[in-house]
Amino acid sequence: MPESNGKPSRGGLFWLGVAAAVVLPAALSLIFWGTTPAVGGWSQVGVSPSESSAGVDYSENGRLPVGAATTSGRSLYLQNCSKCHGANLAGTVTIPALKRPNWPYSKDRDLLIKIIHQGRGLTMPSFDGRLSNQQIEAIADYIQSENGAK
Repeated sequence: MPESNGKPSRGGLFWLGVAAAVVLPAALSLIFWGTTPAVGGWSQVGVSPSESSAGVDYSENGRLPVGAATTSGRSLYLQNCSKCHGANLAGTVTIPALKRPNWPYSKDRDLLIKIIHQGRGLTMPSFDGRLSNQQIEAIADYIQSENGAK
């Protein structure tokens, strides 16, 4: 390597490697954060005013506070779940559909309630503390009714 001032110079490949080691993970982290709903993304995606239930007073963060009056399962679903799973329960490429034939959770109400309470994986947030037990049960009943279970 050529020397200047008694120190070996670092070539372009070294700096390309440093840039890849620092910039690439940072960029991927920002992309993940911006596209994963449970982490903080999709903040602008939501239910249109025509789809939300009229007359329901939602809190600042878009969730009904614990202890709030239980409204219909559909309106609770639209407010809390449709951002990811879609207004018609169809899901996306990465988020599962909640309305489909032979879906195992459509018949097991307790398991569905448990998943809504605890969340699942990296993208399904826990709604424990965000919604009351009655509200979570109303959402589960709505999802099951859309699947023909009730």
